[in-house]
Amino acid sequence: MLKFVYLSLFAILAQRAVAQKPFTGSLEYNLVSIDHMKKDTIEGKLFIYALDSLVRYNYIMSDGKKQESIHHLGRQKLISLIEIDGLFFAVQINDTAKAEETYQLHKNKQWQQIAGLKCREANLAYPDRNVLLYYSKSIPAHYFVGLEGAPGLPVKGQIPTDFGYMAFELQKVDQRQPPFSLFVPDKKYKVLPLAAFLEWSQTNQYSPSQD
Repeated sequence: MLKFVYLSLFAILAQRAVAQKPFTGSLEYNLVSIDHMKKDTIEGKLFIYALDSLVRYNYIMSDGKKQESIHHLGRQKLISLIEIDGLFFAVQINDTAKAEETYQLHKNKQWQQIAGLKCREANLAYPDRNVLLYYSKSIPAHYFVGLEGAPGLPVKGQIPTDFGYMAFELQKVDQRQPPFSLFVPDKKYKVLPLAAFLEWSQTNQYSPSQD
């Protein structure tokens, strides 16, 4: 469990905000994680709630793992919501990481309608593979997670991982304003800066069966 928390925190730090036209509403994605080494296929959901520069990301995977975080894009700050053995933490993180693009994007002439959005096709050339991406310029790209530098919101495609890839496809777009309570940690969460949380985790070791 703790190993997953560390990976989640460092994955979150890879994001950065870009000044674009704001979006208010919610996005729902289907996810499929493929691990070639473990020969695992895990399905899941990603819910994105946006209120201008406030964004909440909720990941829910079929193996029980989840990840929740609240971001302030303009201030490059975020709060990672973590539950460990019935304890709830809201970990404050300064998002100062500079993500680097690992692909070259080549726009294609094909277009497709996905989840009600007009999407353009592009080819992403990674060092070890080529994959198709569909994106929509009607919503800013920085509301998505894990694909830096896209020309519009990534709607359908794949993100390479260490031993496979994560496939994603947008299912729903809702432009109704999400409730503000989504962007404020519940009272059950103990608010800690990242350094304090890491110090706490080092003094609370877990058995391998809990990792």
